[in-house]
Amino acid sequence: MKFNVNSPFFQFMNTLAEYILLNFLWLICCLPIVTIGASTTALYYVTMQTAREEHGYIARNFFRSFKENFKQSTIIWLIMLFLGAVLTFNVSFWFTMKSTIGNILGTLISIALLLFVFTLFYVFPILARFENTVKQTMKNALFISLQNLKQTILITITNVLMVVLAYVLPIFSIFLILFGFAFIAYINSFQFVKVFKYYEPDEETEGDSTEEFLDSSIYTDQEMK
Repeated sequence: MKFNVNSPFFQFMNTLAEYILLNFLWLICCLPIVTIGASTTALYYVTMQTAREEHGYIARNFFRSFKENFKQSTIIWLIMLFLGAVLTFNVSFWFTMKSTIGNILGTLISIALLLFVFTLFYVFPILARFENTVKQTMKNALFISLQNLKQTILITITNVLMVVLAYVLPIFSIFLILFGFAFIAYINSFQFVKVFKYYEPDEETEGDSTEEFLDSSIYTDQEMK
């Protein structure tokens, strides 16, 4: 009996194995905690390649991005970790005051926290795709997330839904451990690829009007490094 390696079944099993491997690499490289930024950048480097139908060796491409972006992604991750902790503490602190001023400040900081979350969603995919300074990468992550609110909302819903499912359905946590994080990144990558097309220097798109917010001339495709 001959097996057709091009059959839908074998293609599905191959894809499943690839995402289990990718998810494993991401989890292992996240374990030191301080390397979460570099690991997430590498994860999105691979999933965005797949979303653009640019297939390659998963482990090789993952570690290539991990190595090339380690310094910047680690700095960004530590900054984002600190900002996230400060904002979360302040939201909790001011709302527990149960006063008018506390509610006002709590609401304002909550808005800042939401903008922080938007930035966090975009900053590592941007680092995986474009070459830039740490400051400009973080700035662009915020601006691009706001300029593309439709995609940002879809990405937010996807991530929140996965967290809720993992909380409500404990069995879903097994899915996340096996290949869920890589799968979520893959789903998000379709939105990121769509958004980033407007900022890639080789593409002439109607998104050129964003130059009033971003200096598009400083963008460089990571594959050109």
